[in-house]
Amino acid sequence: MYKIYQTALLLFLFFSLTNCKAQKRTNVKTATELQNDTLDRYFSKLYAAKMFNGAAAVKRNGKLIFKKGYGIANLKKQTPFIATTSLEIASVSKQFTATAILLLQQENKLRVTDLVTTYLGDDFPYKEVTISQLLSHTSGLADYEDYFKENWDPSIIAYNKDILHYFKTKKPAIISVAGEKYHYSNTGYILLAEIVNAASGSTLEHYLSQKVFEPMQMNSSFFIGRDSIWDKKNYAPGYMFSLTECKNVIPETLPNNGYYRFLSGRLGSGRLSSSIEDLLKWDQFLYGDTIFNAASKDLAFSKHPPTKGTSDYGYGWHVSNDSLKGKIVSHTGSWAGNLTYIRRSIATKDLVIILNNTYNTAYIKEIRAAVNGFLNGEPLGFPKVKASELFKNSACKLTLKMIPKWSEDNKNIDWDLTNLKALQKDYDKIGATLKAEMLAVLIKNIETEN
Repeated sequence: MYKIYQTALLLFLFFSLTNCKAQKRTNVKTATELQNDTLDRYFSKLYAAKMFNGAAAVKRNGKLIFKKGYGIANLKKQTPFIATTSLEIASVSKQFTATAILLLQQENKLRVTDLVTTYLGDDFPYKEVTISQLLSHTSGLADYEDYFKENWDPSIIAYNKDILHYFKTKKPAIISVAGEKYHYSNTGYILLAEIVNAASGSTLEHYLSQKVFEPMQMNSSFFIGRDSIWDKKNYAPGYMFSLTECKNVIPETLPNNGYYRFLSGRLGSGRLSSSIEDLLKWDQFLYGDTIFNAASKDLAFSKHPPTKGTSDYGYGWHVSNDSLKGKIVSHTGSWAGNLTYIRRSIATKDLVIILNNTYNTAYIKEIRAAVNGFLNGEPLGFPKVKASELFKNSACKLTLKMIPKWSEDNKNIDWDLTNLKALQKDYDKIGATLKAEMLAVLIKNIETEN
C-alpha cells in the first residue's frame, strides 16, 4: 500500500513540475511576443518568401501593438529569433554614442563646442574640429576603412586606438574644411568614443552600461568581440549570401570580406548589440527626463547643418518632418549581414523597429516603408519578388534545360534587368560559369521580348 502511495505521490509531483515548466514557457512567450494579426501575417509571409529573418516591433500613439521574431537567429545552433534576441545594431549604435556625449555635457565634463584636441591630445593634427562637428558628420575627416583594408594585418583585430593612431601619424587629407560640408563619417563616431573615454575616465561600453543600460534594465545590450558571437546564447550573428553555395554563410568567409572580422574591434560608430526588447526600453528612456534631460534631447533631435550645404542629421539621428506625424527621428544600420532600423515620431509616439540578420537588402526599404505606411492607415504592401533574388536562391538547383520552364513559372515577378546583369557579372568574377550562362539565357529572353 505504501509503495502505491509513494508511486502516486511521485507521479503527482512529476506532472505538477511538468505543468509548471510548460506554464513558464507560455509566460516567456507571452512576455516576448505581442500579436497583431495583420502584421504577423505580413512578416510571416516575408519570412516564407526569404525576404526577412529577424524581429520587429511597432507602437501606435505610444502603445505597443506588435512585437515578434521570425526565423532562425543562429544558423549553426538553429535557435529561434525572438524579441529578446540580441544582434549587432550597426550604425543605430551612433545614437547611443551621441547620448553618452550629451550626458557628459550634462555632467559639465565637456561641451559639444569644445575642440577635439582637448580630449584626443595636442598631437591630433586636425586642430579646428569640434565635438559638435563629429556628432553631425561635418568634421571633414576622411574615412579610415580603405586604408585598413589595404594595409592592416588581417590576423590582428583593429581597435579605436589603432584608428586614432592612424590619423595622428598618417594624417590623411581632409575631405572638406571642418564645419563646411556634410559627409557621413564612421571616423567621427569612433573618435567620439575616445572622447567619452577621455572625459569620463571610462570606456564607452562602461559609461553606457552605468548611465543607460543598467538603469533601464537593458540586459541584452552590450559590446562583444566578434569571435564570441557565434556561440553566444540568444544571439543572432549576421549572415550573407554565398553565390557559390546558394545559402547564407559567415560574412568574412566570402571573398574580400575579411575586414568584417579585423575591423570588429572598433566601437562608437557601430558594434553595439541590442534586441527588440531593449530598443523598446530605449524608446521609453528617450521620453523621460530623469536621466537624459530635455535640453540634451533637443540637441539630439535638431538638425545641425554645415555652413556650406544641407543636412538632415542631428546628433546620432536623421531628423525629418512628416505632414501627419510631425518630427521624425530615425536611423538605419548595416554591417556584416545585419540590417537595422528605428523610426520614432516625437509628437505621436509612434515607433517602428526592424532588425534583420540575413542581409535582405533587396526588400528591406520596401518593408520599412510598408510598416510606416501601416501606421498611417495604409494597407501593407508586399514587395514584388525580384528575379535576381529568386534566381540566386534557386541557381544551385537549376540547369540550362530548366531555364525556359523556370522563366515561364515565374513570369509575373519583377524581372529587374539591371540587377540580373549585375548578378551575371558577379558570377563571372567568382568563376561560376554555369550560373552565368543560365543568366545570359534569361537576360537574352527578356531583351528579345522587350
